[in-house]
Amino acid sequence: MRHIRARVALAGGLLAVAGTMAGVVLAAGPASAGSSQVVLVNCSGHGQVRPAGYDIGCMPSNELVTGLKWTSWRSVAFGSGVLKVNDCTPTCAQGKYIKYPILMVLWRAGPWPKHPGQEYFSRLTWIFTGNRPGHVPAAQTFTLPSSGQP
Repeated sequence: MRHIRARVALAGGLLAVAGTMAGVVLAAGPASAGSSQVVLVNCSGHGQVRPAGYDIGCMPSNELVTGLKWTSWRSVAFGSGVLKVNDCTPTCAQGKYIKYPILMVLWRAGPWPKHPGQEYFSRLTWIFTGNRPGHVPAAQTFTLPSSGQP
């Protein structure tokens, strides 16, 4: 139990530092009546709400998130899941995926180009809650494209 509290405190602290450094206020207030939900744009360029998985590299990818469970989906979305990373041994085609538990935050909602009145998440931060790949920081932030292609 002590280790779980320490991980949650670490994750919360990392998120607070990331938000402060980026000058972002993580306000998760309720959406206004009549507004559509913010979407996460997938590799096909389609907007998704509360997806169960996400391919950060758009196949063929060596990193993908699975088993996503969302606790909040507003102007900021909070969830948890598993990052699967291909070890590419002996080659990426023959490699196996190693699983790492993460917390995931989608943020910086903004207008989705070519979709009037719709917003999409333009940033993704994942925070490792246990083991992580070697030489990788405890938290990573990515800019997400509005078209679905990196």
